Amino acid sequence: MERTNPIPVTGARYLLWYNGVLALIMAAAAWAMHLQGFQLPMAMLSSAVAGQALLTGISVGIQPRLRTDQGLVYLGILLVSMFNLAVYLFATGGHTNPVISLLLLPLALSAVALRPWQTLSLALVVVVLYTALTHYFLPLSMPEMDHANHGAQADAHQSFMQLHLFGMWLTFAISALLICALVIPLAQSVREQQQLISQQREKMLQDEQLVALATFAASAAHKMGTPLSTLSILVDDFKDLVQGQPEWQQDRELMAQQIELCRSILQGMMQRADSLRQNRPAATNVGDLLQQVREQFNLLHPSFELQLDNQCCAGVVIADGTLEQALLNLLDNAVRASDHAPVLHAVEEDGFLRLEIHDSGPGIPETIQQQLGQPLVSSRKDGLGLGLFLSHATVERLGGELSLHSSDDGTTIKVSLPLQGESHE
Repeated sequence: MERTNPIPVTGARYLLWYNGVLALIMAAAAWAMHLQGFQLPMAMLSSAVAGQALLTGISVGIQPRLRTDQGLVYLGILLVSMFNLAVYLFATGGHTNPVISLLLLPLALSAVALRPWQTLSLALVVVVLYTALTHYFLPLSMPEMDHANHGAQADAHQSFMQLHLFGMWLTFAISALLICALVIPLAQSVREQQQLISQQREKMLQDEQLVALATFAASAAHKMGTPLSTLSILVDDFKDLVQGQPEWQQDRELMAQQIELCRSILQGMMQRADSLRQNRPAATNVGDLLQQVREQFNLLHPSFELQLDNQCCAGVVIADGTLEQALLNLLDNAVRASDHAPVLHAVEEDGFLRLEIHDSGPGIPETIQQQLGQPLVSSRKDGLGLGLFLSHATVERLGGELSLHSSDDGTTIKVSLPLQGESHE
């Protein structure tokens, strides 16, 4: 069974407006013709107007469900509305009634909100109804035209034609206004929804890539645990062998520190990978986060010391275990680009944590800048192209923004994260 497309919320709302406006136009036009002295079958007209009013009430009741219902419901409402209008036109002159052009409005709504085959079906119904109304209708007549003399009949006929031409102009203007008021916003809403769907698909693809990388990182960390444990045992065994040799003792202690650092990093990778897979964000104190980043950077780069310019209050940000690594990736890129210790500026502004990292390197070419944030794209010959991609994805996933500004003086990376409030520690 073929599935039809869901109706946008705005499409359901404009369908309601169309039915309501059409009911008002039918009632107003019938009342105007009655005041002009036209003989009208009031019972048939009342039935058509009442039917359209009832359809408007039904549209009000089912509007909340049209966002998930199938398009056949939308199509059915448009068809019933068109048949109501056809009955009304049959009783008021058929194709000679200027209001007949309103038959095109349901077709315009269908073209925006429904599938092509449904719109083509409506177009066929519109053509059939218009053709039938050119042959079968109740002509409009005025009492004075049946009993007055020839001159009065001519004057009445001229008055009727003037009224008919004015009615055609008025109906054309109303149709143009309704198309602008209903179809243009509806089409804009559809385009916005399509853009949102495209963004969601890109985000899902990015999340899948992150989960795949997290799984790979956890697997690599698990496999590297065994050789690191072996190296740790061997270094401990060297403790007795280097007694009385200070230089060797320093080397052994440095090796032990580096092995312990690797084990700590791998353990952190596994924890972050698990947190990423399970999507468990938590509130993190800004001061603690920046201090941890500083300590980790100093361990990874013993010859440099990260300068931290923290002007933030004791607020908190939402993190999922990967934010610290994301900031370390950015700092690592900065120190590799300039061979100088970077400075991490942190300020609070408009409820956001603003972080800024600047390096004095040669900058990043514009062609590379346009591709940064994508996997396997790097400005360094020895880079894997994953650092900035992971950092960018992490910041966006936490509701923040990451921007990069490069010039001849170096590169500045700005990170913005929403603050959640004051810390209670």
